[in-house]
Amino acid sequence: MSKNSMDTKPMVKKSAGTHRPITIECLRLSSDGSGVGYHEGKATFVSGLLPGETGQIRIVEEKKNWQRGQLLGLCKTSAERIEPPCSVFGRCGGCQLQHLNYAQTLLWKKRWVEDALTRIGKIPLEKVKVHPTLGMDEPWRYRNKARLHRGEGNTLGYYQEKSKATVPFTDCLLISESMNRWVREAEAILGQQDKNLFPDLNALTFRENSQGEGMLILDSLKDVRQADVWSEMGGGIHSVWGINSSGEPERIAGQKEFTEDVLGARFKISPLAFLQVNPVQTRKLYNKVLDWAELSTEKVVWDLYCGIGTITLALAAKAKKVWGIEENPYAVEDARENAKRNRVNNVEFMAGKAEDTFQQIGDSPHIVVLDPPRAGAHRKVLEGLLELKPEQIIYVSCDAGTLARDLGILQNGGYQVAEVQPVDMFPWTNHVESIVLMTNSGLKGK
Repeated sequence: MSKNSMDTKPMVKKSAGTHRPITIECLRLSSDGSGVGYHEGKATFVSGLLPGETGQIRIVEEKKNWQRGQLLGLCKTSAERIEPPCSVFGRCGGCQLQHLNYAQTLLWKKRWVEDALTRIGKIPLEKVKVHPTLGMDEPWRYRNKARLHRGEGNTLGYYQEKSKATVPFTDCLLISESMNRWVREAEAILGQQDKNLFPDLNALTFRENSQGEGMLILDSLKDVRQADVWSEMGGGIHSVWGINSSGEPERIAGQKEFTEDVLGARFKISPLAFLQVNPVQTRKLYNKVLDWAELSTEKVVWDLYCGIGTITLALAAKAKKVWGIEENPYAVEDARENAKRNRVNNVEFMAGKAEDTFQQIGDSPHIVVLDPPRAGAHRKVLEGLLELKPEQIIYVSCDAGTLARDLGILQNGGYQVAEVQPVDMFPWTNHVESIVLMTNSGLKGK
């Protein structure tokens, strides 16, 4: 190799790994859960370091304006630090905050939402009521769904943080004891089979309803006819599905239907349809939406990104008409069936992307509820709302950054953020759900 070719090789990560240990004080938590301090004026992110703590770190990644450090040891410990109860915390990417007192995690999640609103959305918080984060009384074993990856030795686990390496566990404290047992049974079945029988089976999804009934979904299974062995899953697994080569779910064993009760209504849920993962917090979230929505039998409501129609049917109880739009065809089919089963006649569901479909609705909305995916609402949707000028917009979001971006657009178009309610839908993680009430201020561009 020539000298010139050696000179062109990037040196950042190589030199970063040779840095001597340094001591740094943590000043705050970033929205990914990392501690933030400064060394020689450069922002330094350190996973595992809490505000008020001083730690010895080694720089492992270095950029022009920031760097990332690995925590080697603590010199000063925060009184808010707790012992993480999970044996794989710190390696598993499922949780980021198990080392912090739960009440403090709620405070930081509110701060992350406020920071995003001001920094990204340019929302003047002095005119906004940001409520304390709605937490859980028992913030453990709350997830009704877990997608686990197949690792070495046919073990199942979540991905390691910023890696595709699988971290197996003996007891995940975010899912029920029953679901943990199903994971062990699935690992046993995988271990008994020739790897070549399921070469493309790299992930399994477990779902559980409030009645304790389970569903198992085998991802990337090309030939479900080879999957009879999965009928051996017992102990609460009521159905097993495989995703065939066309990307469609096929039932392998058990019952065809999987249902869940939400706000007094029963909902059919297809294997690939979305449902909020935390039933306890979902009730709080939906009740807040219903509390803020000024519903009456004279008003038309749009529910964009409506899923299987959970909040749609609840809104319909006090509205003249509710229109739901959903891109997932399985969810739309579920939504229509759910309306029939619950005898709700003043709803109509449309299949398609919100940005391509909302123009087809004949009724102008008085209230719009939208709950888009993490990427946020499409720009065409936001521009359409600004033209339609509904009285209220209630935005439900699982990403504070894209939420703030979209709120900024709506604010510039004449809407004002009135209230914000953070909800801890995902305890011990860096994720936070938010509900935002916007009203038409008529002050475009202000």
